[in-house]
Amino acid sequence: MQTAIFTETNSNLSGQEVPGRFLLKLCMLVFLGITGINSAFAQTNYSVKSVKATVNGTSNLHDWESEITKIECKGTFQSVNNTLKTIKNVFVKIAVEGIKSKEGKIMDNKTYDAFNADKNPFITYIFSSAQVKTDAMRSVTIEASGNLTMAGTTKLVSITAKGKVLANGDLQLSGSKKLKMTEYKMKPPSAVLGTIKVGDEITVNFELVLTKSPQQAVKTIIN
Repeated sequence: MQTAIFTETNSNLSGQEVPGRFLLKLCMLVFLGITGINSAFAQTNYSVKSVKATVNGTSNLHDWESEITKIECKGTFQSVNNTLKTIKNVFVKIAVEGIKSKEGKIMDNKTYDAFNADKNPFITYIFSSAQVKTDAMRSVTIEASGNLTMAGTTKLVSITAKGKVLANGDLQLSGSKKLKMTEYKMKPPSAVLGTIKVGDEITVNFELVLTKSPQQAVKTIIN
């Protein structure tokens, strides 16, 4: 007569494992193994919490700064074990008339004219690729490349950003990029009958804060 597979055998049998207990242990080991794999490769999705950006430039009178007050940033940011690993589908959109100078409306209107804002109301930057590197101190360096469109002209532009994990778990990314207005067929603004002239080169500074999204992708497929 055959014994059912989950029926315990006589516990007095020397050195033999009870079949039911053996299978239970095996199942537990498999479960723990799968759980460990999930933990090791768990991905955390981030969303954009805040974006700050400024434009800095020079003139023959003094340096100047404008704040970008209307900016939209979307993308897929994923980390493994709290380390940023991938960045995909990043899209940045800036409203030209959201660029506000500390010098007031006269400078603002000159800026909008340079962009021909009625025809080109937005500046956009679309990632085509991004490489993420993390050092032993968990500092992040991002080398991104994408298409920047300003004043109706599009050019391939590379951007470098540095990142660090904040005390609350958010990820802060910051960087800067020098650009020349004339490369985008823009005429640098001037004022007072041309006696005050803005320099061709400008510097865009940005700071991006990412926070963990409520939904996390933790599914692991095992064949």
